[in-house]
Amino acid sequence: MKLKKNFEEEVKKYARNNIIKKLEKQGLDYKQLEDSAFDDLVTDEIEILKSDSKKVGAGIGIGILLSLVTGI
Repeated sequence: MKLKKNFEEEVKKYARNNIIKKLEKQGLDYKQLEDSAFDDLVTDEIEILKSDSKKVGAGIGIGILLSLVTGI
């Protein structure tokens, strides 16, 4: 339970930093956004990260399966 909570906190921190960097690239200061708008952006980024990690996991699984089947 504690490990899951720590993982979720790290993902949130990573997503938050990603959003800040993306906003800075666009010349925007995240501090000027309303808290709710910034939180919505972070939530969306977390969903993107989850989706991407599922795709990577599936790709790795397929790669392992192909290696087992082909013997390479």
